[in-house]
Amino acid sequence: MMFPQSNPDRLKVQHHLEEQRNLKPGHCNKFLHVVIDPEFLREPHGALILPKLTELGCKYELIPQPAPTTITFYRTLPAKLTTAGGMTDSTVHEPFAIHLLDGGTLVANVRNNQLLAAVRSVKEALPGRRLSLLVFGLVAYCRVHRGCVGRRETEQALTEVQLYEDTSHQLLETNEQVANFVAQLARAIAERPYKQQQMDKYSCDQVYLGNEKKGCVRVEGTAGLQQLFQAQLIKIPSVTLEIAEAIMSVYPTVRSLLEGFRAAGPDNGPNLLANISIRRAGGPITTSNRRIGPELSRKIYFLYASTNPKQEL
Repeated sequence: MMFPQSNPDRLKVQHHLEEQRNLKPGHCNKFLHVVIDPEFLREPHGALILPKLTELGCKYELIPQPAPTTITFYRTLPAKLTTAGGMTDSTVHEPFAIHLLDGGTLVANVRNNQLLAAVRSVKEALPGRRLSLLVFGLVAYCRVHRGCVGRRETEQALTEVQLYEDTSHQLLETNEQVANFVAQLARAIAERPYKQQQMDKYSCDQVYLGNEKKGCVRVEGTAGLQQLFQAQLIKIPSVTLEIAEAIMSVYPTVRSLLEGFRAAGPDNGPNLLANISIRRAGGPITTSNRRIGPELSRKIYFLYASTNPKQEL
């Protein structure tokens, strides 16, 4: 006999389901706010940023930032049910930011050996955030101002920024590239809690056995182990479904195969599977003399039984 849930319990279940739905890609975008410094949107590179964010479903705000030409992010968490039965909401600042430099400014900083100091000052103005440096129009600027700065000099300065300040960089030349970069980063930040939840859902020893992606084998207890063994064999080059089924007709589990290799020893182990007959297309074994053969048997033996980490198959 099933007893109906009390009203508070039902509300908790409904809230949990709603919370999980809001985490999923496509739903999570509407909770991300992109805070854009107005200087970031100056022409020509800023023309497509707002339409891209609107298309993505993210909210945006035009607010002057502590560092000019910068974008930051924060997330509004859906209302949560408190222990007292009330609802509460909150915001979380995301630890990421984008800083834009045009080609001319980058060249000036590189020539004066000021790029590292400039990036450091931006990070100090935005504490606790990982910075992505977006350089717009460097190639176009250097084409107009030939000989303004050397390629090796620029690469060295950008490498120093990456090493000393843990700041990645993107060299972009078109409006579309700038808008796509901002939208892609916004989408990745929006989906971060969902992906983190998926990573936490499976421990390291279960990530391959319990993955929910298409083509993976789900194992619960002993159910699914044979299916997993078959899928493992098929991943070996030259092993077809027919060959995998032939091996499993003699050695139905990985353990039995390993025990067979150990019992055969290093002398007979490589040829242990060579004479196993292969049933062609589900027909009777007697209709075909096809066998696994010594070469494939040797490869499978070394894959499962070799203790040499440099063993070549």
